Amino acid sequence: MYTTDVVTLPRFCFGRGVYARFPDLCAPLGRSFAVIGGVTAMQKALPALKNAVASSGMEMLAALPFGGACTLSAMERLAGEIAPLSPDFLVGMGGGKAIDTAKGVAERLHLPLVSLPTLVSNCAPITALSVVYREDGPFDRFLFYERPPELTLIDLTIAANAPARYFRAGMGDTLAKHLESTFSARGDELGRTMDHMSAIGVALSSTCYGPILQYGREALHEVLRGEAGPAMEICARSIIVSAGLVSLMADDSYNCALAHAVCYGLQHFPHVERDYLHGDLVAYGALVQLVLDGQEDRARELRAFLVSLGTPVTLSEMNVPLDRAALHDALIEATTGPDMQHIPYPVTQDMVFAAMQRVELLL
Repeated sequence: MYTTDVVTLPRFCFGRGVYARFPDLCAPLGRSFAVIGGVTAMQKALPALKNAVASSGMEMLAALPFGGACTLSAMERLAGEIAPLSPDFLVGMGGGKAIDTAKGVAERLHLPLVSLPTLVSNCAPITALSVVYREDGPFDRFLFYERPPELTLIDLTIAANAPARYFRAGMGDTLAKHLESTFSARGDELGRTMDHMSAIGVALSSTCYGPILQYGREALHEVLRGEAGPAMEICARSIIVSAGLVSLMADDSYNCALAHAVCYGLQHFPHVERDYLHGDLVAYGALVQLVLDGQEDRARELRAFLVSLGTPVTLSEMNVPLDRAALHDALIEATTGPDMQHIPYPVTQDMVFAAMQRVELLL
């Protein structure tokens, strides 16, 4: 059976000082825009954007803080504030939650979106979905859109001066993309079906793993020095471009699995949701997935790499009790969440808990 799905691939520009190209690249979208972003992100990046548009004829109508969490209520509130301004397009500025919020606002207002990530922490800047959270913290749902942002500008100099822990978390999230894609696609003969785009996406996921293992430590040291060096750029491309293209090209069934499900499960602990970044939790979830799948040698390799970055690799490091009753809600989420709808074999709460126990002792 032939498919008629349309896959819109993103336009993106990587480099140093790339905001100077904003007026020319965004000219087809119109002349007026509003910015939605994180407070800190806008403090760091708005001056460069204002300089870029100062003599271009473009007008920034407003710069609004998104509120700290990507929630449905934040999207509705910001859409209500921006609608009377009638901008030609929107700009999302900051990390993944800010840009995911801007995507939801753009969808509600039927406006094109330009993403300006100030962190290299995930692939949100070029994907066609938002990860939405509840008002009280935990994961709520995914919102899917017909197309990704119209343009993404990644200024590596700005990103290299963001807190290094976000970059570290981005590497953890991206490593898991390959492990989850290949796990969820196991047994599906994508190359012999009409799902050619998924076959490309799953194959491309290898570029989410190898470059980060090879250059990740050096890249993190560059970011710790505030340098947008060559290793940082290679890993940034893996985090944003490689992972983003996998997300866009592979069917949703092949984009996540147990690593993300474990992450969302652990976020049921309020202190985990508050104190630990998404990518760090996903990296821990990747260890659980590998051990559960019988790949303990690969889990040891990944663990050693994560330890070298300073990523937490045990529940004890995260002050989460290795106790079945305490993990009740987390185990339910880890086995029944939307990321577990297409996996190669049934995974039970007992299996996940046993894998967590083994990860705790993994050396």
